[in-house]
Amino acid sequence: MIFPGNFSEIAEKPSLKLSWMVLFLNLFFYLMVSLTFDNWPTAQMRETLMDEKFRNSVVEMYVQTLDPIEKKTLTGSISAIYSRALKDQKFWSRVNDYPFNGDQIQIAENKKVISNFYDGYLNSAQHQFGLSSVDVSPWSWVTYQFVHGSFLHLFGNVLLIFLLISYLEKSVSTAWIGAVYLLSGFAGGISFLFFDSVGGMSVIGASASASGLIAFLIMIKGTELMPWGFLIAPIKKGYGQIYLPVFFLFPVFLVTDFVNLLWEPSGVVANVAVSAHVGGALFGFIMGTGYLLLLRSKAASHSIFSNNDGLHELS
Repeated sequence: MIFPGNFSEIAEKPSLKLSWMVLFLNLFFYLMVSLTFDNWPTAQMRETLMDEKFRNSVVEMYVQTLDPIEKKTLTGSISAIYSRALKDQKFWSRVNDYPFNGDQIQIAENKKVISNFYDGYLNSAQHQFGLSSVDVSPWSWVTYQFVHGSFLHLFGNVLLIFLLISYLEKSVSTAWIGAVYLLSGFAGGISFLFFDSVGGMSVIGASASASGLIAFLIMIKGTELMPWGFLIAPIKKGYGQIYLPVFFLFPVFLVTDFVNLLWEPSGVVANVAVSAHVGGALFGFIMGTGYLLLLRSKAASHSIFSNNDGLHELS
């Protein structure tokens, strides 16, 4: 495991810096959601969803509900189509009334499972706080950025974001970093909705914001050496710190998202909304470009005024 930034920042006393405020805000949302909402899907539901017979039967049902044009564009393995069916809210909403052909006993059982799955989703934190093309509220553009599906999801995002912001805070103003964080999240949401053609489940998580911070950092400090913390094993010499150029962030964190988006039109690969990552990254590059142009503009203005200060010496 390798992360950009200095792990020693985590050992410092918490303060009112933006890095700590973002960390605590994400932790607060996670604890609030954990205490307020039930886990979804449940362990029993997960076991049912993984059943091969159920999966194949649901795929047959899903294909029946598609129109001729949708059937022609439907590609991928059984697993990929099954995953798409489980994310398609339009499919869930018409399951109970659609006249399916096939094993009616199995179909009846599938309807019960899908209905329970749908009801659980509607009462989940992902639906209440996430961003979706089916049911969009103004607040969801902000709340989706601070809600995570699991502790591992939270840990990976928050650790990366904390280290990135801590590094940026040494040379960039809090206002700029905060703007990159939030606006990259908005851009990631727009990108997700643009590629979400099936009306899938709501997106949650701070990955778009993290991608925006990464892209911003690459733009303003691409060739600068920065610390990278690594952990191979919790033993002596199994962890430590190395220095690599900032632009290494692109192949390590962003390349895979751009490639996956080219190959998967829906923008979702293995339950990861890569379209949101790419949207956040693109906006981060734009913000980084704007930041550099502003710095050069200020430097040029300073140079002009400095030259004018000496005009009186000319003869």
